[in-house]
Amino acid sequence: MMKLPKMCLIKSTIVLIVCLSSMVNGDKVKTVSLNSWNLSNENKTIIVSNLKAPTGVYTALKSRFGDILDSKNDEALRWIANETWTFSTKFSGSPDKNTKVNLTFHGIDTVATIRLNNRLLGNTDNMFIRYSYDISSQMQVDNELEIEIKSPLVVARERAEYLISQNKSAPPHCPHVRENGECYRNMLRKMQMSFGGDWNLAALSMGIWKPVELEYYEVAIMRDVDVAIRRNDTHWTLDIRVFLSTGVRQNFYGELTFIAAELLDAPYELKKRLILYNSPQIEFQINIPQEKVQMWWPNGYGEQKLYPLYFRAQCWLDINGPALKSKTRSQKTINIGFRTIELEEDVDDFGRSFYFKVNDHPIFIKGASYVPSHILPEQSYKESKLEHIIKSAKESHLNMIRVWGGGLYESDTFYNLTDYYGLLVWQEMAFSGATYPMTLTDFVESIRLEVYQNAKRLAFHPSLAMIVTNDEIELYLTKNKTELGDDSTRLEEEYRNLFMGIIRHELNVISRKDFNPRAGPMISTPSMGVEESKKDLSTEPQNPNYGDVHFWQDEKDAWDPDIYPRARFITEFGIQSLPVLASWNRTLYEDDELNSIITHRQHDPKGSLPMMKLITRHFRLPAMDWDENVDKLVFLSQVSQAMAVKTATDVFRSERAHKRTMGAMYWQLNDVWIAPTWSSVDYFGNYKIVWYWSKQFMAPTSIIALIDNNNDRINITVTKEELVDDIEEPEAYNITMYTYQWSELYPRRTETFEVTVPSNGFFRKYINLPDVFNGLYTKYNSFLKFELSKNNHTISNTYIFPSNFHQATGMADPQLRIRFTPDNCDEETSTSHFMYYSFSITVKMPALFVYLEIYHPSIEKYKLSENGFVLTEPIKVIHVEMELKRDFCLELKPEHVRVLTVNQLFVNSVSSPYSTTASINNVSQPAEESTTVEDDVDASTIPTTISIDLDQEY
Repeated sequence: MMKLPKMCLIKSTIVLIVCLSSMVNGDKVKTVSLNSWNLSNENKTIIVSNLKAPTGVYTALKSRFGDILDSKNDEALRWIANETWTFSTKFSGSPDKNTKVNLTFHGIDTVATIRLNNRLLGNTDNMFIRYSYDISSQMQVDNELEIEIKSPLVVARERAEYLISQNKSAPPHCPHVRENGECYRNMLRKMQMSFGGDWNLAALSMGIWKPVELEYYEVAIMRDVDVAIRRNDTHWTLDIRVFLSTGVRQNFYGELTFIAAELLDAPYELKKRLILYNSPQIEFQINIPQEKVQMWWPNGYGEQKLYPLYFRAQCWLDINGPALKSKTRSQKTINIGFRTIELEEDVDDFGRSFYFKVNDHPIFIKGASYVPSHILPEQSYKESKLEHIIKSAKESHLNMIRVWGGGLYESDTFYNLTDYYGLLVWQEMAFSGATYPMTLTDFVESIRLEVYQNAKRLAFHPSLAMIVTNDEIELYLTKNKTELGDDSTRLEEEYRNLFMGIIRHELNVISRKDFNPRAGPMISTPSMGVEESKKDLSTEPQNPNYGDVHFWQDEKDAWDPDIYPRARFITEFGIQSLPVLASWNRTLYEDDELNSIITHRQHDPKGSLPMMKLITRHFRLPAMDWDENVDKLVFLSQVSQAMAVKTATDVFRSERAHKRTMGAMYWQLNDVWIAPTWSSVDYFGNYKIVWYWSKQFMAPTSIIALIDNNNDRINITVTKEELVDDIEEPEAYNITMYTYQWSELYPRRTETFEVTVPSNGFFRKYINLPDVFNGLYTKYNSFLKFELSKNNHTISNTYIFPSNFHQATGMADPQLRIRFTPDNCDEETSTSHFMYYSFSITVKMPALFVYLEIYHPSIEKYKLSENGFVLTEPIKVIHVEMELKRDFCLELKPEHVRVLTVNQLFVNSVSSPYSTTASINNVSQPAEESTTVEDDVDASTIPTTISIDLDQEY
């Protein structure tokens, strides 16, 4: 298991509160986790024992009925969500006479009745909040606890039907039939994606998704600490709020000790202070000289320095204070980072700017939307998986992660990792694309508590850049105003009350009167931004001159730079693709057909049409049966996605001039199952081509080249999105333009010119197309490579393909060969789950989008140094890191490696009408016994030969 970085585990802010009422000794607040549970359905026909919490119904039933992520189990196991389920446990213990005991549920999913010793303790109906009950008077020596969880489908339907009967409905009611989802998701404060979507399965989870604990204490328990940071000319100020939880119904007193070993020479003592029981918190400020502080920076701009803090407090009821040492203590650990963050929305000639400044420097945001790491929330915060996803974001040069509003408020581990790796967080509250029932009083009150609790928990993280109260609800109300008819006015007013009223008010718990610790809150995305949203509900949430936009136009050519908006900030855009075959194979039952599974999991209301149209727009394909060529469909879908996301990102980054565009976040980073989706990292952690490419096209210093058909030229941008403290003058770079012909490996023409680029700046130039393509070099037989270098070291490169590939002439068989060699591995001494190979690839002609896929049943996931690349040099070495399912030395054989290039599909291909639908059959893993891998088409129509040589030396 991968370990959370030491900085996150050890160098943490420790907050210690000791709370007492005339006690002796000095023990911590005692917490006892209730980890062992039994599960049964309503008629007791299904019973599962010895479950370890956190857990859920689908998780508990996996060994008996199968994994919901396998085959078509998302449908086959839907019956589970229609039943009532009961979790039960027993525990022992009784409190001292002066000790209180809380039974605290940190997360129940979702609508539940809780009974202790056959007596009603309480009800839950919001999975995002903590429920805590004082059981001091009910607790016995031996206790029985039951959590009866009702069917979310039944409860949601009952609420919706009631509202409809009262003419107070909250649309939309049901998803598109293609999404294969469930209705009335907005009736429950539950992860909205549980009900299904155009990219994910419906999995109506139920369970104990966070710990259940007994908490023994006397006066108060610390829950959260918020440290807001601001800077002036000489020092940094820590504005600290320590939030307590108490069961007493009278004001009490407290003292606090604050220790910051790296920042303060001695502990800071806060003497006796009155604490209000109905708003129990301690507030104070500490000044830190600037020279003692190393700033925290987003990924790519500097280091992520984190500082440990430590608090200790004593609380008591008697005004005279404790006569003896405290009996109980409560403590908490956090990390802080010193940074300032602002959202600039200056009025300009077009509207308002919209960009983030961190530590006074404008930051171009390169990001992606994060979805929960698992469809079952109790499995969504596994440390190793979270680290893999977030580290992958860092490695691909992202500097922001959008926590999407259809998912969860993520775990503490998640935000510790974003702090550590320098990923700013665009945090959306858990509301998405629907109206919410304001006429249900208990529903609204639980939302108040949801916002209040989660805001306090997340506020101190240096990575938290901005809070947005919802995803796409303003857009929904605007787009559907006519369809909503007479209800439109009511729904808009309810929207104002909830998001611009209640939620924004509850977020004040982490705001400050005289400064803003973070950007926002912004009301919705897309929207016209923070300042404009203070006025009223937007009528133009997609106005490109303000705020942010979501860009979805599947009917257009996503490779065309001209289709993309020159907007201020693009929060969603992307293209669908298929995961690697190795991942598909892990989800299949023995009798499954892959084509049937792909079709079943295609939830886009438009089906596979947009994906297939984009493929056939650009690739001249031979007549083939997609049923027998799924490997090629996977390959081409990933190339199409990569080219589209690269083109869009290049357009957006090239618009940095005058702050016209200052951020883009693609949809989506990760996934919850293996399916046709928009992700760059699949559910098992394997990478698509777009992830490999993003390591280059999102690099801090990059060269961008885009064809401008309107002006018949190539626009070149060098963007430098990083700070170099010791270099004040602009740096000199060389740009080299290579002209290649498809029929020759080496460039026929080379031109170099020098440019200078300032730190965190850019350079722009254009070249007229007629000056490049003339005479022997045409748009059809040639392509261009642009290389950015410094001191003979290549920093970045990009390619221009001036014609549609349908029109390309001269493309040849590259005669590609691979030779792979393992690193030294000793079977007897190997203790690592990781193994490494080197692939040496040779070609004799340019090879377009060389794609490597590795399949072996013992491989958990793998990472190549590059993939889907254009090869314009005779030899290239690719390194692969494989995470294995157990410790041993893996021997790769030719049948474990699949290689594809576009050349194979183009050379001597037969022209034929293109179909925009695909009938897909099961494709088994390659199993050729020879060292030659050939495609499943007639060799006379595709003469390209790919040979794989195995180096047997160790």
